[in-house]
Amino acid sequence: MSEKTLYTIKDVAERTGISQHTLRFYDKEGLLPFVKKSQSGTRLFSEEDFESLYTITCLKKSGMSIKQIQSFMALYARGPETLKARQDMFEAQREKVLAQMEELKEMLDVIDYKCWYFKEAQRVGDPEFYKKLPPEKQPAQLKEFYERVRDFRSGSAAVSHPNSNE
Repeated sequence: MSEKTLYTIKDVAERTGISQHTLRFYDKEGLLPFVKKSQSGTRLFSEEDFESLYTITCLKKSGMSIKQIQSFMALYARGPETLKARQDMFEAQREKVLAQMEELKEMLDVIDYKCWYFKEAQRVGDPEFYKKLPPEKQPAQLKEFYERVRDFRSGSAAVSHPNSNE
């Protein structure tokens, strides 16, 4: 039987890009119950621990709160009888991520429009050129943008603030 390779918190930080401070915080918050400690108290990560750490990182980046990740890790520690509850958590998070992706797609559309508009305004030498055209001659990008602005103004297509909890 071969001896398993163990990694210190410094090793894990260097390999993953997660700061030592963050790793210690995660451990203090109970997100790393799988991590062993040496007799002197040094945290020791195994090869297998990287999978859990990667999952935690993905959940955090997806917007899941530390409290929710704590709940997930508590379920994980309880074993196979919590598989359904863990699946439910991931499916709920999946729905949140899909909604975020839809919002990001809308923001990208606006950014793409503005890039097009500025390029065209420079090309014709007039930032108001397209706005001066009769509606039947206005490009689709301009019409779509102003439809979004109209919907936004009327409240039927409100854009959520990135720091809101909605």
